Amino acid sequence: MTKIELTSAFLIHRRAFKESSLLLDFFTHEYGKIRLVGRSLRKSKTSIQVFQHLKISYSGKGDLKGLNNWEVDDVPRRLQGESLILGMYVNELISRLLQDQDPHYELFVMYRDFVNQLTEIDAALHHWLLRLFENNLLQELGYGVDLSYDVVGNEINQDLMYEYQHQGGFAPSVTGKISGKLIYQLLADDINNMPDLVQLKVCRDLNRLRLKPLLGDKPLQSRSLFFSR
Repeated sequence: MTKIELTSAFLIHRRAFKESSLLLDFFTHEYGKIRLVGRSLRKSKTSIQVFQHLKISYSGKGDLKGLNNWEVDDVPRRLQGESLILGMYVNELISRLLQDQDPHYELFVMYRDFVNQLTEIDAALHHWLLRLFENNLLQELGYGVDLSYDVVGNEINQDLMYEYQHQGGFAPSVTGKISGKLIYQLLADDINNMPDLVQLKVCRDLNRLRLKPLLGDKPLQSRSLFFSR
């Protein structure tokens, strides 16, 4: 019998389960991604919210345990518009890419910071914030790329253009679209040091290329929302 009390968590996905319950996917600090049954929650007057830092308690035997109670350990936060879409996209990445019950302590902190920054920083920086999170997520999962040196061991030159070689890194190329400056900006991981709009789109395409082998052929549902706006 497992019994966990007040562990840090974010709700990342929920769906109906049986007549009155919910299946709840949480990203927790101590236990990674877990799935719990929220019994009778569909009839509850108090709704458990995504993008809120929670303290949850749960217990049970086997793979599917039950949520006993939760409390909000956060400021009020309700994402809207594009911020909501970006948050849903990141939640879907975590849901798809993380293994169950595999802790990622640093990634949890990165996710918490990402959610906070969505409501704290200028909206113009939101897509750069997302690109940095994607890069850090790949790094955390063991699919990082060397941002300091190219494929032959030379330091990345901010004045050169590069192309990305899958599982290799960056190679100088006169026809490359990735600027050395962008690679340095990814390395710096500074939200206030954003690339221009052209290189921001290049970074989007680069991250999608890097994520594709991990996500497979099943499309991300949240990504379609970017094209419907």
